[in-house]
Amino acid sequence: IQGGIEAERGQASDVLGRIDYTLIGLPVGLTYDSTDSLLDPTEGFRVTASLAPYPSFFGSDPGIFIARGQASTYYALDEERAYVLAGRIGLGSITGAALDEIPANRRFYAGGGGSVRGYVYQSLGPRGPFDEPIGGRSLLEGSIEARIKVTDVIGIVPFMDAGTAFESSFPDFDETIRVSAGIGLRYYTGIGPIRVDVAFPLNRQHGDSTAALYISLGQAF
Repeated sequence: IQGGIEAERGQASDVLGRIDYTLIGLPVGLTYDSTDSLLDPTEGFRVTASLAPYPSFFGSDPGIFIARGQASTYYALDEERAYVLAGRIGLGSITGAALDEIPANRRFYAGGGGSVRGYVYQSLGPRGPFDEPIGGRSLLEGSIEARIKVTDVIGIVPFMDAGTAFESSFPDFDETIRVSAGIGLRYYTGIGPIRVDVAFPLNRQHGDSTAALYISLGQAF
C-alpha cells in the first residue's frame, strides 16, 4: 500500500486545444502479488489499484477523480506447468470534468503492446478533429492466453485481446470493443522468456495494419 501528496501544474495541448491545469491531490495505491514468478508466472494472481482524487477545494483545476485497476490470474493445467492459462482485465475511470477539460496526459488510451495488441498504439477510443485519437474518460481491456511449452525452452502462446477507451466516465458497451487474436513464440531463458507475438486486429479501423509484431522480455502480463 502506498500513498502521498501530489502537486502538478502544467499545460497540455492536443487537437481539442490547450489546457492550463493545476492538480493537487492525495493519490493512493494497492499492489498484491501471489504469483510464483515476476516474468513468467504459472500460478497465483496479481492486483493493482490506484485512486487519485484531485478536488477543487485543494486548488485543483479541473477537479477530477481518477481510478484505475488491473487484475491477472494464472492457472497451470499440469504438474510440470507446461500448460498454463492466463487472463487479465483492466478498468479505468475519470469523473468530475468533461473530456475536453481533462489534460490529454491524464486521459485513458488503449491499443498496442501491453494493451490491445494488433492495433496502432493508443489509437482506440474517441476521435477528435482530423480523426485524431483524443483518449477517453474510461477504459476497459482484457486478455486471455494459453501458454504451451513445446520443449523445455520453446513455447507457443495463442491469445486474444479486447478493449477500448470511452468518452463517458464509465464503459459504454454500446460502443465498439476492438478485438484482436494472435500467436506468440516464447524462448525460455534463465532470466525469463523472450517473447515474440504476432497479433491480428479483427475489427480494424482506419490506419491499422493487417498484423503487428511485438518483441520483448517476459510474458505479456
